[in-house]
Amino acid sequence: MKKLSILLLPLFLAFVTIISCDKDEDKGNKAIKAVNNAIFELMQEIYLWYDHLPTLDPEVYATPHDLMDDLRYEVHDKWSTVITKTQYNQYFEQGQLTGHGFLLSADAGNNIRVAFVYRSTQAHNLGVRRSWIITRVNGTAATTANIFDLLGPAKVGYTNNITFINDKGETVDLNLTKHSIAITPVLHYEVLDQGDSRFGYMVFQDFIDTAKSELDEVFQSFTSAGIEELIVDMRYNGGGSVGVAEYLAGWLIGRNNGGKPFVKFHHSDKMSNLDTTLQVPVNPNGLTLNRICFIGTSSTASASELIINGVKPYLGSTILAGSTTHGKPVGMYAYPFINYDYVVLPVTFKYTNANDEGDFYDGIPPDLEAEDDLSHDFGDPEEASLKAVLDYLASGEVPQKVLKSTFCRNRLIIKDKGVNQFLKAY
Repeated sequence: MKKLSILLLPLFLAFVTIISCDKDEDKGNKAIKAVNNAIFELMQEIYLWYDHLPTLDPEVYATPHDLMDDLRYEVHDKWSTVITKTQYNQYFEQGQLTGHGFLLSADAGNNIRVAFVYRSTQAHNLGVRRSWIITRVNGTAATTANIFDLLGPAKVGYTNNITFINDKGETVDLNLTKHSIAITPVLHYEVLDQGDSRFGYMVFQDFIDTAKSELDEVFQSFTSAGIEELIVDMRYNGGGSVGVAEYLAGWLIGRNNGGKPFVKFHHSDKMSNLDTTLQVPVNPNGLTLNRICFIGTSSTASASELIINGVKPYLGSTILAGSTTHGKPVGMYAYPFINYDYVVLPVTFKYTNANDEGDFYDGIPPDLEAEDDLSHDFGDPEEASLKAVLDYLASGEVPQKVLKSTFCRNRLIIKDKGVNQFLKAY
């Protein structure tokens, strides 16, 4: 069986063949009922919280998405979802999206700012960068409420005239055409020289299969440069493939700790035969650092949190700057339908590290509280989260935490749920 990686584990089962010989006008409704029934039966068997499922009639729901909204265990589950096969294949397997290729966020003044832009896009080639403000689209003032309506559908060839204010305060008008984008999971990397020390800094966005070659490039550069500290910025990374998380762990700790436990998966009592422990991949070319610093926000989730939690037992220290992470110590399997354009992604297990640490549903709290500073580009030593790390590395002092943070949290502008747990750019 072909393996598909998603949110922390390979494809477990392809299921549900539904064949209908009814008249065309009847097929739609009967198919939805059949799909909904199959999802409900599946959830009763494999869902981590199957014993908390409500009693309901799946056939009364107009769509599988509506059904899943009522099936999720509200105490913990914000993630179980249903997406299309096209969304699944494009993002997780092919590493593609259709659009302009930037993530949008609102700053404290409610300005719409570019939080990042993929390197392979027309927008990036024309100079658009993190921190730029969008003021108008096709002549209409842009707000957080109307921005996606103004930007239009995710359709190749769809063109928008977008008015930006760049990092110098200048107005820039660009005609941007939506296109098929090859996602570049590493948004930025560089070696920072601070005094007599060399730091590697990487902004990593997508745990997808195409990331491995980019990670090779990054870490070969870091090892050649002889970095003494590493900063891994995953502030918007919503997770993805556990295979890619393992691969990254090999670069981070695999040289000295290859073959040791990395992550343990724990299923419900119905699925306990799938409980397993994954090992740290052996990587003789990996780093040999005693400390790794991370940058995270409430959008740092799942495989990103798995990395932060998973490398912790093997380092002298890990430092997290930014704000408390999302809090998703659980993972999913992907269940595609055979005859219909749906992939069901239910939470099926929780995970812990080698020291059995997990259950961080409230997120992983930061050691260095810092703002997601949308006014500065990645790598700028004055960007608040990066500056917090650099100041700590220079002084060795962790500032005393305040009882209630005064820092502004990022407010990403996300179109909908589903695949946008992982893919946040448009």
